Amino acid sequence: MAFGRIPRFSPSFSPSEAWICTKHLLGMGGDDDLVGEFERSFAEFIGAKHGVMVPSARYGLYLILEGLGIGEGDEVIVPGITYFAIPAMVELLGATPVFVDIGLNTHVLDVDEFERAITPNTKAVIPTHLFGTPCDMDAINAIAAEHSIQVIEDCAQSTGARYKGRRVGAIGDHAYYTFGLTKNITTLSGAMVTTDDDAVAQHIRDTIGRSGQASIKKAAKEAATGAAMFLATHPWLYWWTVHPAIVVGNALGKDPIHERFGEEERTYDEVPASYIENAQARNIQAAVGLKQLQRIEALNGSRMRNGRALDQGLAHVNGLGVPAYPEGAEPIYMSFVVHHPNRDALMSELRSHGVDTTTGYMSDLSDHPLFEAYKRSCPNATRAMQELLHIPVHPNLTKKQVQHLIESVRSATMATLG
Repeated sequence: MAFGRIPRFSPSFSPSEAWICTKHLLGMGGDDDLVGEFERSFAEFIGAKHGVMVPSARYGLYLILEGLGIGEGDEVIVPGITYFAIPAMVELLGATPVFVDIGLNTHVLDVDEFERAITPNTKAVIPTHLFGTPCDMDAINAIAAEHSIQVIEDCAQSTGARYKGRRVGAIGDHAYYTFGLTKNITTLSGAMVTTDDDAVAQHIRDTIGRSGQASIKKAAKEAATGAAMFLATHPWLYWWTVHPAIVVGNALGKDPIHERFGEEERTYDEVPASYIENAQARNIQAAVGLKQLQRIEALNGSRMRNGRALDQGLAHVNGLGVPAYPEGAEPIYMSFVVHHPNRDALMSELRSHGVDTTTGYMSDLSDHPLFEAYKRSCPNATRAMQELLHIPVHPNLTKKQVQHLIESVRSATMATLG
């Protein structure tokens, strides 16, 4: 049965977005400023004053830091587990990334460790709402205010999540989001910055305005990729086409999906030319984004229902660590992450149940060769990266599939511990 074959992910891109792309590629999209409309609509959705489309979340962070004047001699606090490009952008500006540990099961910034890491040179903190789980923003904001530290929310995996009723991204001083094809909301590619700071918003707009525009050929390729992903993640197609490639890739120490949508970990000597050349978004991207905004509550609602069912169904499985959430956090379950002392064995066992999983693309950057100069002890981050396994939680799961997931994880955990 199809419910026994469960892909690790399923895109939010659907036939509705494919039709929008087709109209724009055929010149039937009209001449309205859809980019400006999407920026305003997104800012309103989040609860921020300004929204500015940027080519990537990492470049958005770079422009926020640059707009704040952060550079040589300054320190920016980042969680031990995050995407490699975050500390890389800090370093590119001449500032120092200071890694701070996470909560072992919340996976987000440990507030006490954050406070202990502050020095007179600390100018900003980047709380990452990892896996769709909001950080303890009341505590972070209070500490930051006491020390005049800027709070830059990393919402790349949490668009639409709430903390005590407020959407993440409107709680700190600034925020950035990403809209790649694998995220919970997509514009084919690209990202967004939100802020209430007029000067920072103007700096970003001015910088983007001096840049080029993404090619229509690139947009067409991304639209085709989105449509292909929609088809390929049908349970049967995925299991007999994409999944065999994953198995072969894993045997060679690679993950073809991560390689397709990620990039090689690196540091930077300068802002990549692609950030500048493709800085201005196109109407086709904004049109897709506007459609996604109409659907995001339903998409996130499905993720939340699935995630809560997994929370309940896996809460007391011996040998399995399940997520915890800061008080007041309302996660969107971009990922559902469990801990297991032998996660490779659990991954293999789940494959025999028809469940595809992944170890993810985040890294323990506090102990990463790429940032050797900034090495700092973050034991929870180190342990988490040895144990984490992502269980499917995407919005296209059926109730039968969710129940199959719960039963499979229980059974696989018992088998690997036995």
